[in-house]
Amino acid sequence: MTPVGNTRPQLRPHQSLTALAVAVVSAAVVAVAVSSVAAGCGGDSGEEIVVMAASSLSDAVEAVIADHDDVNAVFAGSSTLVSQLAAGAAADVLMTADGATMNQAIADGDVQGAPSVIASNSLVLATAPANPGGVTRLADLSRGDLLIGLCAEAAPCGALSQQALRGARIEAAPDTLELNVRALAAKLSLGELDAGLIYRSDALAVGLPVVEAPQLESLRNLYHIAAVSARPTPRVQALLDDFTAPDGAAAMIFAAQGFGPP
Repeated sequence: MTPVGNTRPQLRPHQSLTALAVAVVSAAVVAVAVSSVAAGCGGDSGEEIVVMAASSLSDAVEAVIADHDDVNAVFAGSSTLVSQLAAGAAADVLMTADGATMNQAIADGDVQGAPSVIASNSLVLATAPANPGGVTRLADLSRGDLLIGLCAEAAPCGALSQQALRGARIEAAPDTLELNVRALAAKLSLGELDAGLIYRSDALAVGLPVVEAPQLESLRNLYHIAAVSARPTPRVQALLDDFTAPDGAAAMIFAAQGFGPP
């Protein structure tokens, strides 16, 4: 299989145990969810098809599979999903938010199908509703008076965030590192954080204010999809075709939800 084409900022001391607890619980939830629906993956006799998808794809994937009673989706950070596959979780389709995590699943031998790029996404500087911290630029992420959130670097949104911050020579001071972008967007929408870097699609989904940040405009992640098996069943292949058709319903859903073209 040919691969497709990320130092982590430290939590402040009082945040470390919380982040660790979240990591353990998140992994456990994904493991239970996958094991409960994946007993008969990939069959052609009515068994459920299990799709493991990056959390930022939640709304889009749910919309695409709404008419598929035989498809069940499990959402988590891409790196968490890859770890679950490596630990023996069963699935038919993997969808990651960047090429690096898909490459890891391929290198582990847990994904044998050929990956395809189905969408792209870009980072935005988002704030809590009404921007109470008065954030006006990317450099404000280094302000000590603000509560700042980033994705953990193991997650694609975190790796891209660190690339952006290093390129802009900004020393961010995050109060939390979230395992997936949806968790970060939720904390921003609840006003638990003043600002953070999330995907454009997630800011749109929860209606968060976005501050102009030219340093982010050229950075994006590409979403990959692949069958776990080298020989997917016809039903699994049909689902893959739904997601990869350039002018299909999935492509229109992605565009409507703020994703960019592949």
